[in-house]
Amino acid sequence: MRHYRFIVVFICLAVAVGAAVYKFGAPRPKSEPVALKRPDVQVVLNIEGMDCVMCAAGLQNTLRAIPGVRRAEVSFQDKQAALEYDPAAVDPSRFNKVIADAGFKLSGTTAQGQEGGRQ
Repeated sequence: MRHYRFIVVFICLAVAVGAAVYKFGAPRPKSEPVALKRPDVQVVLNIEGMDCVMCAAGLQNTLRAIPGVRRAEVSFQDKQAALEYDPAAVDPSRFNKVIADAGFKLSGTTAQGQEGGRQ
């Protein structure tokens, strides 16, 4: 009988310690300051040479595949590509190369956002 009493007391202590650890947890290390992320830049590119909706869709998929591009929408009707990208991850001159490699010509750029902030 004494053995059972010891086991019951031991289990109660184990449950109490487990509950205290669960509730209060172990001390957490202090978090390091989070580096501020620069906002994305938005730009609209005027594109010449798109003959159909499939051309626009193919170019849109190619632009979206570039690392650092957050959003790419190509409009056949407007002959434009609206891009949102991380300036730290991608060089904007890459867009001109991708557009030229796809068989189109970049005819102009309209900035919608400023580097470091949106309008």
